[in-house]
Amino acid sequence: MKCKKIISCLNAYVDDELPERRRRTVEAHLAVCESCRGRVEDIRRMDELFRGTLPVPPVPDGLTARIMAEARRRQPVAIPGSPSTLPAWNPLRWIAGLSAPMKLAACATVFLAFVLGMTLDGGNVTRRKMPIEQGKDLYGLEWFAPVPPGSIGSIYIAMADQPYERGSGQ
Repeated sequence: MKCKKIISCLNAYVDDELPERRRRTVEAHLAVCESCRGRVEDIRRMDELFRGTLPVPPVPDGLTARIMAEARRRQPVAIPGSPSTLPAWNPLRWIAGLSAPMKLAACATVFLAFVLGMTLDGGNVTRRKMPIEQGKDLYGLEWFAPVPPGSIGSIYIAMADQPYERGSGQ
């Protein structure tokens, strides 16, 4: 068997979790492969570390108290305006970090967009009375109709509404 397949089985071999047939195959390979035997020894040493068979140095008295005191000393102080003191969701939080000229430019842009949006109905910002037929096409709401203008469906309906004259196609 090749080393690559054996290496994948070494942890199970050390833990005695391999079936007998596979175990014999691994032992036969270990008898001839120095590299894999070294890996098995490394795994056994690591197991000794994790199983606690090596001596553990004693913990000094008062270590826990010193660690907790240092943690309390290093605890961050809440700074006004920091993310921990702000509400969880604020869509305008980005504007707080802008300089005064940038805030002015943002307000001017919003105002300009508002004015331009009001003039989209032909330049008349003032409110005027209009027939209902004209009102349904105001502000582009006709695109929400069941058959939007310019679509294939609207062209079909326009063609289907034409009167049919018998014999005009010849």
